[in-house]
Amino acid sequence: MKKNILLHFIISILVLLPISLAFTASYANSALFDQPAEQIYNEAQTVYLGNLARRANGVAPLRWNVEMTEAARWFSWDSVENRTDPYCGHQDTQGNWPDNRIRYWGYRGFGGAENAYCGFVTPNQAIDGWMNSPGHRANLLDPNSREVGLGYYLRDRDGRGYVTQDFGVDSVFPPVIIENEAIYTESNQVGLYIYDRIAGGGFSELGSPTEMRISNEQCFESAAWEPFANEKTWTLEPGIGWRTVYVQTRDSLGRTSTVSDAIYLGAQAPLEELGYAQMSTHRNQVTLYGLQTDKLPEVQFSLSWRVDNTFSTFERLWGNGETVDDISAWGGKSYRMYSGDGESSAWVWTTEFIRDTPLIAYVRLKVSDNQSSDEVARISVLGTTLSLRGTDFLNPNQYQEFSIPITFPNSETFLIFQFWRSGMADVFVDTITFFSESQPVSNNMVWEVPGGNYSGQGILVRYTDGFDQYEDGIAFLSPSQLYVSPQEMVFLAELQQTSQLSMEVLIQKEGCLSDSWQAVVQAEWVSVQKVNHDRLLLTVSPANLTLGKHTTNITINLGGTDDLVIPVHLYVVDHIYNYWLPLVKR
Repeated sequence: MKKNILLHFIISILVLLPISLAFTASYANSALFDQPAEQIYNEAQTVYLGNLARRANGVAPLRWNVEMTEAARWFSWDSVENRTDPYCGHQDTQGNWPDNRIRYWGYRGFGGAENAYCGFVTPNQAIDGWMNSPGHRANLLDPNSREVGLGYYLRDRDGRGYVTQDFGVDSVFPPVIIENEAIYTESNQVGLYIYDRIAGGGFSELGSPTEMRISNEQCFESAAWEPFANEKTWTLEPGIGWRTVYVQTRDSLGRTSTVSDAIYLGAQAPLEELGYAQMSTHRNQVTLYGLQTDKLPEVQFSLSWRVDNTFSTFERLWGNGETVDDISAWGGKSYRMYSGDGESSAWVWTTEFIRDTPLIAYVRLKVSDNQSSDEVARISVLGTTLSLRGTDFLNPNQYQEFSIPITFPNSETFLIFQFWRSGMADVFVDTITFFSESQPVSNNMVWEVPGGNYSGQGILVRYTDGFDQYEDGIAFLSPSQLYVSPQEMVFLAELQQTSQLSMEVLIQKEGCLSDSWQAVVQAEWVSVQKVNHDRLLLTVSPANLTLGKHTTNITINLGGTDDLVIPVHLYVVDHIYNYWLPLVKR
């Protein structure tokens, strides 16, 4: 290693504490977003070489992250441009350390470990140097990290530079990584590394995945569920260009998470196309498309916030109770409280969940007997008690959800749901699902995600009347639309014609619309038949129509305000004359 290159020791900060920071305007220097292509290549290559080092030492690869890369780029720039003398350290000119910086630049996970080169080096030199320094090596090979940010800076006029590498882990984001984050591949057979979910986060955590499906397109139209595995060989779409692989996992309660990664298929990726599109990121808000405005007037959302009797803190308090197999319960198990030995009671609690945000908790229960007009069960949470009579259940042995508004305040340490069996009927506790407060539904809605960290979690949609009616639905995270050809249909028939006329309409879709569209027509002289997911057969019967123009519309019903309308025109005339023109051969 050259003598003028200083290798600085590591800072490892494993726990983040609440902080209140004030940053000057230089923290938002816009020049950082104009990173030269050659430096972006150096960053990407350093990520890749670092992952090769991790795999060689039996450690899973890291996903290249946007927010930590922005923080690392800024610190490298700051260490050169805001310092009179060459600097070698981890504290920036604002007086802040790596954990503060990555949080300021928007990273919502945990971090603080940072490697730095106090000078400009190539990707190979950076990884070799860090691997030969015990502290830096420990950072680079830390199995607890899942994402990495890289920031290169080089000042042309004097060659001063800095290289920064930041590490982090986001408990709600289980990355997928193609070929150890290689920039490109010449083979469409690639290796995937798929992370498990991290336990934690209280009632908002997802369980370990039991299944996964993989696709080259974001709708997973032809993807089949298979048992979850960390590593998988996958086939990219053939050709040349950027390829994205999507992985969706789900746990025993059906909660999903969808992640992706990209790689260039070809001899060499265009450097000018490298950038944020190849990195992981999070969103503070999501736009939901395809919401059904013809259903109930209000809508609620959930990031699959669901807890059941398998949660680690669920336990019996007193009386008779047991976990039982139940095919009608989420996850196939429920908690049964049964008679004898007085009342039965159980609870589930957490100290980690969304705070100071009004939510609706839906508790899913059933009873063995719904005939009693007396209380058979109670639910208590945050000082509110819901008393349920047997007659509040529509049917015996059938699950029903009961709603309770909650707000988990910062002043409370515990969020506790307690359940009682107070009658002779058996009470079965299945799940609690949390939704946002209801709001008027519109076709495309922006949802500010509580906690500000959307990273691919499945979004549950529930339509409601604001009282006791509700219906579950779906929404899409990208615009979806149907296209038809032809967009208008014209027919010509003779008066009293008995033969029918027909024409096919081709249906094409963009985005993740389902194939459950329906065609509706009001006029009796037109009938429609859905041939398959992309074709519609229209038949016209002119026999009983009068002379003149007849017009109607075919509506392709998507269940919302984006229904497609195809005008249909039929001209009924006295007689149709056929003409044959002479053929002229030249």
